[in-house]
Amino acid sequence: MPQDYRVEVRRQDAQRALAEARGFSLVLGARRADKEAGFNPVETLLAALGSCLLSGIQFVAESSRVPLAGARVVLEASREDKPPKIVHIGFVLYLESPAPGERLEKLFELTLKNSTLYQSLKEAIPITARWERT
Repeated sequence: MPQDYRVEVRRQDAQRALAEARGFSLVLGARRADKEAGFNPVETLLAALGSCLLSGIQFVAESSRVPLAGARVVLEASREDKPPKIVHIGFVLYLESPAPGERLEKLFELTLKNSTLYQSLKEAIPITARWERT
């Protein structure tokens, strides 16, 4: 059975938009090329992907009983202007764990397989993904 999501985004002022879902809110930049307004749409997409990966790795680590002391992800994207689109996303998932490298590799693979946003975006945008131990 599919899950449905609902987010309402409205213009707050000339520079910002307010996104709301389930009683939570997020202020976003809404003025093109304004680096002072907040997260722009591409940064917001990358943050959403990063959050999805982190929630996924936590779930997979707990399910697989792999000790995970910490995790963070650094994401980058390249955009072209004509037509305006993201042409590449790359990320490194940094893992803090005493587990052997083979187990962390499997954990990484399962995280990608179970990440809703990774699975959705990889069909439209080339994504380079790797993990490193911290």
